[in-house]
Amino acid sequence: MFPFTSKELYIVNGGQKHIIGRDGFWDVYRATQAEEEEWAKEVIEISLSTIRTSENSMALQSAIENLTFQNYPDLITVLVNSIPGASPAKQLAFAMALWQMQCNEKDFEIIFDILLRYQASCIKIFFQQPANFKKHAGARFFLVKCLEQSDEELFENAKTILSIWASSGLPELRENGALDRLQFHNRNLPASTAAINRLKEIVTTNN
Repeated sequence: MFPFTSKELYIVNGGQKHIIGRDGFWDVYRATQAEEEEWAKEVIEISLSTIRTSENSMALQSAIENLTFQNYPDLITVLVNSIPGASPAKQLAFAMALWQMQCNEKDFEIIFDILLRYQASCIKIFFQQPANFKKHAGARFFLVKCLEQSDEELFENAKTILSIWASSGLPELRENGALDRLQFHNRNLPASTAAINRLKEIVTTNN
C-alpha cells in the first residue's frame, strides 16, 4: 500500500501540487476539484493553528507560505494581530513575513527593534533570508554597521550576507577585495575602517 493518500500529499504540501510532482508522487496523486477545495480548507485551518500555537520559525514560515498560496484573504491582518504578546522569535517571524509581503518601512522597524533587544533568540531567524533585505536601504546600512560592533556573531553574519549580495546584485561590494579581507579581530584598524566606510557608501547609494 502506498504510504501516503492523495489527501495527505495535498495537505502536507500545503496544496502546492507542483511540489507533489517535483517529489515524484504525481503518478499516484488522484483528486477531484471538489476534494481539493475541501482539503484546502483543512490546510488553512492547520496553518492558522500553527500560527497560533507554534514557536518553530520554520513551521511558522511554512504555515504563512501555505496561507499565501491558498490566497487566504485575512493573512496580513492575522499576522499584524499576532505580533503583540508573542515571543520575540515569533514576533520576528511575523514581521519578516509582513516585510516580504508589503515592503513596509514600519515592518522593518519592528524587525530591527526586535533584533536589537532580543539578539540571542532572534539572530538566526533574522539572518535566515538575507535576500529579503537587499532592496531596503535601512537594512543594508544596518548590516554594514554590524561590522563595526564588538559582537563577533553579528559581524560574521553580516559579513556573510554582504558577501552573498556581492555575488548576487551588488558586485560593487567586491571592490578591491575589501569585504573578503575584513576580519573581526582587525575591524578597528585604519584599513578596515576605511573599507567599512566605503561599504557604507556603496549600500546607501545603490537602490
